[in-house]
Amino acid sequence: MERGMMMKILLCCAMGMSTSVVVQAMKKSARVQGKDYKIWATDADSVDEEDDCPDVVLIGPQVGYKLEDLNEYFEGTKTKVAVMDKTQYGNCDGAAIVKFAEALYRG
Repeated sequence: MERGMMMKILLCCAMGMSTSVVVQAMKKSARVQGKDYKIWATDADSVDEEDDCPDVVLIGPQVGYKLEDLNEYFEGTKTKVAVMDKTQYGNCDGAAIVKFAEALYRG
């Protein structure tokens, strides 16, 4: 992704809490790379309460079963939805997850 390009990345998990460490790792990685991304988390059942429409929705592996529901919810939008790699998620590999989000965004 180009420097200065804003991307909005929403992470979804069971309660919106387990992803907080991953969000911080992703923010740090993006910041080090000079990227201005909005990255935040919520629980998968509260996505419809979000005010800001994300460019990318990354689902925690523990709620991967929500993929179909979230794809349906974002149908007709430009939002891309995918399940995060469980190893990257478990290791809080912010750089790898940011790279995954960028690839997904580019399509």
